[in-house]
Amino acid sequence: MASVTQKQPPSKSFYAHLHGTSGILGQLDGQILFFSYEDGQITPVTSYAGLTVLGEAGLTDGQQLIDRLHGGAAAIACARAN
Repeated sequence: MASVTQKQPPSKSFYAHLHGTSGILGQLDGQILFFSYEDGQITPVTSYAGLTVLGEAGLTDGQQLIDRLHGGAAAIACARAN
């Protein structure tokens, strides 16, 4: 049985502002993504214009982004083999 760390390598995430909206910036499969705190939307970053990258976010904030990309906690729990 694979462990969580074998399924998804750890990646860093950063607090950021994109066009005045606060959120988390992360990378998944080579794509830079922005998770908005205001509306919960996940947006691919296609241009760095309007992007301000702040300090590194904690592990829990980065995991929240990864969980949302995989359908949320309920979808992840229901998709497990065991």
